[in-house]
Amino acid sequence: MNAPRRRRLIAPPRLRTLGDAEQERHASSLELFFDLVLVVAVAQLGEMLKADTSATGFLRYAALFVPVWWAWVGYALYADRFETDDVVYRLLTFSAMLALAAVAVTTPDALSDPGTSAGFAASYVAVRVILVGLYARAFRNEPLARPLAARYLTGFGIGATLWAVSLLVAPPARLALWGAAMLVELATPLLSAEAIRRVPFHRSHLPERMTLFTIIVLGETVLLAVTGVGEHLAATEAVIAAIGFLIAACLWWSYFELVDDAPLQRGYVAWQAFLYGHLAVFAGITATGVGVQLATSSASDSALDAGARWALCGGPAAFYLALGAMTLLTVAGRSLVTWSRLGAGVAALALAALATGVEPLVLEAVLLAVLVGQVAFETAQPPRSKK
Repeated sequence: MNAPRRRRLIAPPRLRTLGDAEQERHASSLELFFDLVLVVAVAQLGEMLKADTSATGFLRYAALFVPVWWAWVGYALYADRFETDDVVYRLLTFSAMLALAAVAVTTPDALSDPGTSAGFAASYVAVRVILVGLYARAFRNEPLARPLAARYLTGFGIGATLWAVSLLVAPPARLALWGAAMLVELATPLLSAEAIRRVPFHRSHLPERMTLFTIIVLGETVLLAVTGVGEHLAATEAVIAAIGFLIAACLWWSYFELVDDAPLQRGYVAWQAFLYGHLAVFAGITATGVGVQLATSSASDSALDAGARWALCGGPAAFYLALGAMTLLTVAGRSLVTWSRLGAGVAALALAALATGVEPLVLEAVLLAVLVGQVAFETAQPPRSKK
């Protein structure tokens, strides 16, 4: 047996997506560890939505989902191009994970308690500053990536500065600065088309990162469905929880009919739609889990209240509408599957808006029928071309 390789203390970042872009590459164990920390924040967002399914509650859920998701995106994209796995990179990533854990802890009250919102902002500043530091390493050591790294250093640096300045003011001015910071950061990749073309993504690695995180979020949905069952298991609760699992299975089935490297082969617009569309995919899956849990705990009620109904049906609606839009923009041709996904999203949206006075079990069963029909239709279609 060969002696174990001694890990380098410092390995300068090198662009990993030019020479080996065509070779298969998988997520590293450090990336998987990072995902598990992020899912704690997603779980907290689900708990926050479960506690308040009013219109304001949904707005707070959506508003906080964006920075949590964007934190994951930032590190996923950096690792796709520049992951070195040296000691310095590991320590910086661990530091970011610790900061993200603090973000998760402060998420539920970030928009309602001034003290907690300051903790949320300070934690998020740390998350962004570490990422800026990583891009500074890349800028210094990889000449080919300097145009892109410079743009990201500027955009993400402005965003981190706005987050830091928000600590000096009280809400609602603090929240306004958060919004401005997110707009700057979200716009940075959109305004960096030419630099991104020079520094491509890895065709197998980035789609795999998306799929792995989707599986983790789906696991949270299943967990929420199971925990919705009380200590004394009644037949109706068990059936609703089981249907909730089948709904998650349908979301899994439809999602994995989509994700491959086609968006990365089709150009700038396709990969941007692929990337940003996952915000609605992840948020929709999480909301679905909340809806299933609320339906399970309300099994004996004559109907779900409006908030629970919107979580249960609105979550799949957001998922399928996003999936349909992603397919429309990332896959060659406009197939029947594209329109059927959009149609499934509209049908779920109609259930959320119109199915008042319907028993939880019946409503969930109708929703499942819509999703099973969509899955059956997709499965019957011939394989699509990636070109």
